[in-house]
Amino acid sequence: MKDGRGWAVTGRPGRSGGAAWQAVAVVIIVLTAAGSATLQGAELLDRVIAVVSGTVITLSDARAALAFGLVDTRDAPDPIEAAMQWLVDRQLVLDETRRYETGDTDPALVDRTLVRIRQRFPSESDYRQALVRLGLDESRIRGLVRDTLTAQQYVARRVETILPATENELREYFGRHPEQFIRDNRPLTFEEAVDDVRGLVDQEQRRQAVAVWLERLRRRADINELYRPAR
Repeated sequence: MKDGRGWAVTGRPGRSGGAAWQAVAVVIIVLTAAGSATLQGAELLDRVIAVVSGTVITLSDARAALAFGLVDTRDAPDPIEAAMQWLVDRQLVLDETRRYETGDTDPALVDRTLVRIRQRFPSESDYRQALVRLGLDESRIRGLVRDTLTAQQYVARRVETILPATENELREYFGRHPEQFIRDNRPLTFEEAVDDVRGLVDQEQRRQAVAVWLERLRRRADINELYRPAR
């Protein structure tokens, strides 16, 4: 889990289901029939890259997540594949959110996030051109941002219940990673570094907890990952 920005945990794809393949077929037919009208000016025809328990994830979703900075894929060999994995995980979290919670993400928070996304581009014209290239409109982007924030907030609430690390756990981490606690070319003592140690340990515990939870969600979901990166 990457605090504040999302997550990218790789899991195992699930088995194919009838409803999922029906959803794929319907979307492919619609995109083929109406592609020139709805995606005119886009770089390429949209296509399905994954299906999560009947919910379709498209190539334009992945490209939008990358273009608008919703997912960090700097270290990924294939950014599209990494974005697909992130979108699959996001959908699993959204399904959990809708199962156990009601209510919607604060529209003001969505608006502020959309403003920051626009600021990634040199001008409003550049932002509009990006939408055209991706074959998307404002409502689609708003929905992508709203769902991302909803999923992030749900994950944050889950990890709040994790117990803080004990002093022994902090000292063990400090002993295993002395190279992380150097200041002005001088190794810090545990007492000097304890706040930094606690922050790093808490972050690692949360990352591991989210990874285990997402893997459990993947095992019980019906997931079809249709995108295959070039090798």
